[in-house]
Amino acid sequence: MNTFSLPLFKRKIEFFLFFAAVFFIFCLNIFSEYRKYEKFVSKRVYITDVLVLNQYKKRKKKEYFVLKLKAKEGFVFYTTTYEDLKNLKNRKLKVKIITKNVSFFKFLKGFYAPVFDMRLYPKERDLKNILIDFISSSHKEKMTKELFLALFLGMPISKELREKVQFLGISHLIAISGFHLGVLFFIFYNILKYPYKFFQTRYFPYRNRILDLTYLTILILFLYLLICFTPSLLRAFVMFVFGFFLYTRAINILSFWTLLYSVLLILALFPKFLFSIGFWFSVSGVFYIYLFLHHFKNMKNWQIFLFLNLFIFFAMIPIVHLFFGVFSYYQFLSPLLSMAFLIFYPFEIFLHLIGQGEALDFLILKLLSLKGGSFYFKSSLTFVIFYIFLSLLAIFKRFFFWILLVFILFFIQNIAKF
Repeated sequence: MNTFSLPLFKRKIEFFLFFAAVFFIFCLNIFSEYRKYEKFVSKRVYITDVLVLNQYKKRKKKEYFVLKLKAKEGFVFYTTTYEDLKNLKNRKLKVKIITKNVSFFKFLKGFYAPVFDMRLYPKERDLKNILIDFISSSHKEKMTKELFLALFLGMPISKELREKVQFLGISHLIAISGFHLGVLFFIFYNILKYPYKFFQTRYFPYRNRILDLTYLTILILFLYLLICFTPSLLRAFVMFVFGFFLYTRAINILSFWTLLYSVLLILALFPKFLFSIGFWFSVSGVFYIYLFLHHFKNMKNWQIFLFLNLFIFFAMIPIVHLFFGVFSYYQFLSPLLSMAFLIFYPFEIFLHLIGQGEALDFLILKLLSLKGGSFYFKSSLTFVIFYIFLSLLAIFKRFFFWILLVFILFFIQNIAKF
């Protein structure tokens, strides 16, 4: 892979025009967000409809609920209440928001604001709620209900489940991303293949079957994205579509430029993703996949499958631990669980479709109930900045890649001392 080539652009002027266009779109969207902000803070009390993204309990002197809400205007914020609420996840409310002390930066990033006079709308029978009810009815335990709602629909998980998946080092398996999208593409493509072949041979044999099936599958995945909109899924979808566009034009797909173009385009369209940790984790994961394949693309498939999973796990540890400090030795099982997930995820889709979604719940609950020594360990910001810089240098020379591995081993050794 030639990292210095500019795929898609034949001349450098086209490359710079792309950056200029992306920057212009970014500025337009920032301006649009600022207009929303001005309208929001122009009133001491702002009345709007919101969707409850997440709900969980916390305790100081007494127990209270934290609600993560998304307004119909698009901004996301948190509020708290001491009321004894029922489960409001994915329900719509009309609320009155006190807008005091909300800066534009907080408005983009996500802010806290007191609300009052919450009024619950009747539950809608849209497709997402139908799917939520179907998946929930397949499980008896609250933990497994949450798990599969997150796996299939990108629903937020509770603090309790989040701590358990962090303890096991499998948070990346719960967040819908490129891997999940790839599995869904394979399933939908093969479901459509046989009926399409039947009609093609009789009515339009001149059509390109692979291209047509890919277009149809992308359309289905786009509808899935609308239902389960998350930053990581959006990143994966944009990269997939962009990669397919490059592929049809015989341009290298596994390129760091492809990743850069995708990230810039997504941030131009959705500036708030600048503040999304999940989005940047997703981008980092893809970067390290590309970095490994860049240096070891000539390995055998089984070797790539094995060593890529190991490398991604260890390469992401310094970055992950800048934000999340909990570490347990069970996390070293993460590469094995990631490999097993390749079979587990499509098999669970099949089990749910035939009404046997609960079949493996006893194994999942045993895994989630594992306990043991855990401790708190966080990366320093200085170390992570240098680590990222070294990762970028590793694109150009394998020598820096080996130094990067030494730094990873050094970091793991420091963790092991705890």
